[in-house]
Amino acid sequence: MKDYVSVIAAVISGLSAIICAFIAWRLKEASDDKREAANSLKERHAETKLLYETTFLLFERAIREIVSREPFTLADEFCQNNARMHLLAPEHIIEKYSESASLLESWSTLHAKASPRQWKIENATVTIFQAPDPTIQYKEPAKIEHDKFQTTLQELITLMRTELKH
Repeated sequence: MKDYVSVIAAVISGLSAIICAFIAWRLKEASDDKREAANSLKERHAETKLLYETTFLLFERAIREIVSREPFTLADEFCQNNARMHLLAPEHIIEKYSESASLLESWSTLHAKASPRQWKIENATVTIFQAPDPTIQYKEPAKIEHDKFQTTLQELITLMRTELKH
């Protein structure tokens, strides 16, 4: 009988050790999964933040190029940004971004028509003013389109900030 007690004690000890090892393994696995999920969430947030910063900077650079009447050099960057935006951003931000980009394009076209013609002669730029002003018909529509663009851009920025807070 004494032999059975020692065998039963050894079996119970062995089972306890196996159960403890299994529980420790499962807890470690759950901890690793939580850590991995938290790291993934941090990476996603950082990537989204970078996307939103890039988006805002692109719009600001585009406005500067349009107002200073420089050649538009941001087409490739906008294409890359569009792709990233459609992959990472929620639908309501994508819609506002698309609306903002469309209004930027519309305003830039009207702004170019509403501005006096310029010619580059060697290192100098010459602006030609005419009377009566042939661009007068485009000035008010350009202003209205600019105001709509600025309003939509501010709404986009607000949506992006709100998204980053979550």
